[in-house]
Amino acid sequence: MTKLFDGIEEKDKETLFKCFNAVKKSFFKDEIILEPEQKIDSIIYVSNGCIKIIKDDFNGNKIIIDTIKKGETFAESVVCSGIKKCPNFVYAQTDATLYFINIEKILNPCTEACLFHKKLLQNLVKSISEKNLFLNQRIELLTKKSLRERILIYLKKQKNKTNDKIFEIPHSREEMAQYLGVNRSALSRELCIMKAQKLIDFHKNSFSILTN
Repeated sequence: MTKLFDGIEEKDKETLFKCFNAVKKSFFKDEIILEPEQKIDSIIYVSNGCIKIIKDDFNGNKIIIDTIKKGETFAESVVCSGIKKCPNFVYAQTDATLYFINIEKILNPCTEACLFHKKLLQNLVKSISEKNLFLNQRIELLTKKSLRERILIYLKKQKNKTNDKIFEIPHSREEMAQYLGVNRSALSRELCIMKAQKLIDFHKNSFSILTN
């Protein structure tokens, strides 16, 4: 997935942060970064650590919408849409350092940033488009009635990121259950059945898919 600063050198990134008056904030693991309906007018850049976006459904169950890692951004679609209200909870999955970059600063280039501001705007448009496609894929996954289908879609997506036969997933079993919108016990039971049927193999967070 395209990152906001793809194609921009580290020294130019620092210049952009100064130009944008980006606000640097640090959060501890499991600390709430944003809550639903909280006002937001900045794109959030993850400088270090990892954050997760979580939605509570009507039954109080938590569903992981996405995990944002180092070098990635969050909230582009929200702030560019003009809504500027966070739709979900955002937590620090690990200790994290974030930069809050006001969207108006990005959309109104200054002369000092002209050499690489254009590239950043191109990345922003591409990133929003890709994340919209990603959300459509999430909707498709969550509409699958079969837990096995959800698991296979999830694992194939993780495999495609590395194209390795044996690959690591970024979630614990509890987080994986939240991502798939299912009960953890049901997930663990189905994983064991699929392993016994030689559809998949796994050890802790290392997985392989044994069927097409």
